[in-house]
Amino acid sequence: MTQKKKATSASTTNQIKGSVVKVVVSDDQGSWVQPNKDAIFFIDEDAFFPEIKFEITTQQPPPYTLTWLISWDAKVSGLAVSKARGSLKKEFSAKGQATLTEKTWKADLGQVLGGKLTVMIKAGTETFKRSVLIKGKNPSKEKVENYLATLNDVVGFDVIVEQESKFKNFIDFDDEPIVAFDNGYGMTQLTSPAPTYTQAWSWKENINGGSKLYQNKQKEAKGYLGAQNRTYTNDQLKLETWSRWNGGSYHVWDEKSNSWVRNGDITCDSKTGNIGWDMTRDVNSGKTEDELHKRDKDEYKNPPTSKDRKWKYTGVCYADHVESN
Repeated sequence: MTQKKKATSASTTNQIKGSVVKVVVSDDQGSWVQPNKDAIFFIDEDAFFPEIKFEITTQQPPPYTLTWLISWDAKVSGLAVSKARGSLKKEFSAKGQATLTEKTWKADLGQVLGGKLTVMIKAGTETFKRSVLIKGKNPSKEKVENYLATLNDVVGFDVIVEQESKFKNFIDFDDEPIVAFDNGYGMTQLTSPAPTYTQAWSWKENINGGSKLYQNKQKEAKGYLGAQNRTYTNDQLKLETWSRWNGGSYHVWDEKSNSWVRNGDITCDSKTGNIGWDMTRDVNSGKTEDELHKRDKDEYKNPPTSKDRKWKYTGVCYADHVESN
């Protein structure tokens, strides 16, 4: 049998004068049976890692030493489908090693991760190196809702997922995770605590991380609304939880009606998702929403420090926005 020609490692830089663009040629070493160089594999709709087999051609006897490295540059995408990503937010990576007694290795990273996976195998005096790309497929809305149904204390969380990502974990144009400008990742827009590499790429782990936070907020909401044996409706529980998910309480107790009511001190900018004004402040008192919007709208994209803002990010307005959409 004729042995395949060995590929050599190569890298080059753009030679155009004055150019700062680096042109990188994929490095590849050794004779491989599979996979193809730079082949693309997909994490499936059930968040299962793809089956990828790395197989070398060599006359060297085992054992073989294998190392792997996977990395992904998280760049801003937003939710809308576009043709390019924005600024780099974070560099994710993971690595591992194994000793092989055969010429084939079925990729097992121990986690559901995506990005560029590079595998290097040393067999005697020979070195083999190959890279592939791992991307992700979005689940159906029904699949996500069925998964949510297996979790406890997540009343209204499906509405949050719809609001945050339209039940998507990946952007369609490049099949990589959603990355928001505020460091929100994936289906539930995990921000704080910062998501792990797996939570960015596995929609189920993203849901698990988001639902844990949501469960904590719902527990807080139940404790707040149920204090002193006060009663509340399921809708009030949702609103209170949604508000706390974004920041702050939604309801205040009204002694006259002996019931929970929306915090009337907050006026919302209906043209945004979570911006409003504390109307007890002199700078806002007596002004209409339209007047306040015209005054402050130019600050929204580049907000000053909180102490210098006349407006605020508020969970009350976030909850109102979620309910109305």
